Amino acid sequence: MKSPYLFLFLFIFISCSNDDNTNESNEPVLTASDFSPNTQGDYWKYNVNSSSEDLPDMDFNSIDSLYVATTSSTSYTLDANNGIGADGSMNSILTSGTLSTTNTALSYSGALDLPIDLDIDQSLEISDLVLLDLNADNGAVLSSFEGTFSEDINIQGNVIPINVNYELFTAKENFYESKTINGTSYSNVYEGSLGLNLSVTGTITFFDIDILESQDILLINYYYGANIGLLRAESNQGFELAPPIIALIEQTGGGGELPSSATVIGLEELSNYLIN
Repeated sequence: MKSPYLFLFLFIFISCSNDDNTNESNEPVLTASDFSPNTQGDYWKYNVNSSSEDLPDMDFNSIDSLYVATTSSTSYTLDANNGIGADGSMNSILTSGTLSTTNTALSYSGALDLPIDLDIDQSLEISDLVLLDLNADNGAVLSSFEGTFSEDINIQGNVIPINVNYELFTAKENFYESKTINGTSYSNVYEGSLGLNLSVTGTITFFDIDILESQDILLINYYYGANIGLLRAESNQGFELAPPIIALIEQTGGGGELPSSATVIGLEELSNYLIN
């Protein structure tokens, strides 16, 4: 005769196993597309605050209205403010190129303007800059691009050939099952960061001169929410001229047109959205 206790044990074991499988199958599997909705008609509205004591034009409050402009089977683009362009730093990046997703990653490709008050015309041509990677560990570097280019700029009436060295990088900072952003509690929040480091040297009468020593001219912390998109972006951008170029400007009687340093603090907060 079989033991009733053995039968009871098997029944409990099988029941628990079935319950576990049911719970696992009901858990949603998030993909990168969940954090970057891209259906025609989707839009997001952000309160933008920019503050600067050094650059009066960068001291303002505004609203960015972003929307899906184009879509394809592999990528999509965003636009802002009826084609005028975005005011916020992160929104400006998102609307200046093409976004694409895999199951786990959101990437950007496009041309980034340098956020610096120097007369530099060239943009950084970037391909597959990873903004979000659900499989990456917290603190992991997602993308890193290094490069250099040359052009001529005008400083106080002097045309100076320059060489620009840059490094652009992104990282995954954290992932939260629940986090309060902009005073609202959200589930499944991804935190990432973007940084741009720059150095600039020039040549004056056959002598090289430092214009910008290596420094981070842009740092952005951004937060994406599942089934919503970008929730918030906090940016810090600015520069400090190298002592040799400051001395040259002072010797030539300049200094009024170009500040020796500048800082701009930015904030983009989601205020309203519609996801189809």
